[in-house]
Amino acid sequence: MILNKSTVDSKPGIKSLPKEYCTWQEVEVLVEKLADKIQRLGKKYDAILAITNGGIVPARLIARELNIDDIQFIPIRNKKLFKNEMRPLLKGKKYLIIDEIYDTGNTFSKVLDSLKEYECDFAFLMNRYKNNNARVVAKILNHGKYVVFPWERKDH
Repeated sequence: MILNKSTVDSKPGIKSLPKEYCTWQEVEVLVEKLADKIQRLGKKYDAILAITNGGIVPARLIARELNIDDIQFIPIRNKKLFKNEMRPLLKGKKYLIIDEIYDTGNTFSKVLDSLKEYECDFAFLMNRYKNNNARVVAKILNHGKYVVFPWERKDH
């Protein structure tokens, strides 16, 4: 079973499964690795799109590393994308979409389908498993533990 915050919150007993705690120090290392991979691709972006909620903090840190001032949100709540709440995207601009973890691929697929008419690349701090659709990733986990990021409550 692949675990993420919504899975943990919705199923009894899941909170007792093994957790992996990610520290701020590890986040900084992952951000540096991810920024380095993005820079080696040689692409320049006009804006970063942060998938809420998990992608907000990594997006800010990646923006710092890549010297990108424009950060916008892709609002996702209860596994639903609220495109009508987004600032309009512009044709001809290049966007980097950031999320903290590529887990089941559901969020990735929703965002990809919704924004396919725009030039967007995806980047993740972590990827649950190596063989999936994740694009640029700093760390491959290859385990089913629930990852608790430092900006999340410790009781999850």
